[in-house]
Amino acid sequence: MAEALNQKCMACRVMLRPQTYNDVRAGNRIIECESCQRILYFNPENEATIERTNFTTKRRARPKVDSQQAWFYHPAYGEIGEAFLAFVNASTNSTRRVYELHTGRQLGDIVEREGSFRLAFPEDLNGVIRLNGNWDEEEIDGWGDELPMVVLDALTSDLAAARAESRHSSHAAAPETASTGHPAAS
Repeated sequence: MAEALNQKCMACRVMLRPQTYNDVRAGNRIIECESCQRILYFNPENEATIERTNFTTKRRARPKVDSQQAWFYHPAYGEIGEAFLAFVNASTNSTRRVYELHTGRQLGDIVEREGSFRLAFPEDLNGVIRLNGNWDEEEIDGWGDELPMVVLDALTSDLAAARAESRHSSHAAAPETASTGHPAAS
């Protein structure tokens, strides 16, 4: 027997095909290594350690500054507390949606103001962390009053990556917070 770890057979160190590795992880049937013919098994405890290591050392993608949509984490949004803020720029107006961090429920109504979100909602951009996220406005409207779990998980995961990156950064100000100051600074 041999452990399948990080897409390799740990006995012969040969890379496994992605489907073979997924089958071993699923554990629904016996899978043999195509190279050494050992029976492969998967130990999720070892895999989780590797995923956490890669997660903290891998650089996260930077959100585009000039995108038509922006997602932010706000640590203390009014009486709500921790929240995700979603801004969408249209031709001459922008909208803001506020979602509770842990449940993904939309709080309050959609607010629309004239101008891009940086000019229309400057009071909401102090002390925030910019997140990756880009969904069509029609899709966002289709979600109704609650973020789908896949979206909530993606935002939460990116927030954790941003926090880990800022802890390990040697810069005085993290890029996520440096770009959220006065609108003229961007």
